[in-house]
Amino acid sequence: MNVTDEQMAILEKFGFRIEGEQVKHFKMGIVREKEEFARISSREELQEYVKQLLRNQCLWKSQN
Repeated sequence: MNVTDEQMAILEKFGFRIEGEQVKHFKMGIVREKEEFARISSREELQEYVKQLLRNQCLWKSQN
């Protein structure tokens, strides 16, 4: 399953980069499989999912 150009634009807007089969956010230390994002077809759902990932990572970092 491939990430579309629109999905890639959304990911890049939030600081993610695609490397091979993984999607990475270097500043936040997030590494996920590309297909996890490719499954989300709605632009709004993808944005909300990405925001939630970033929020969760911020919370985790502040607690550790």
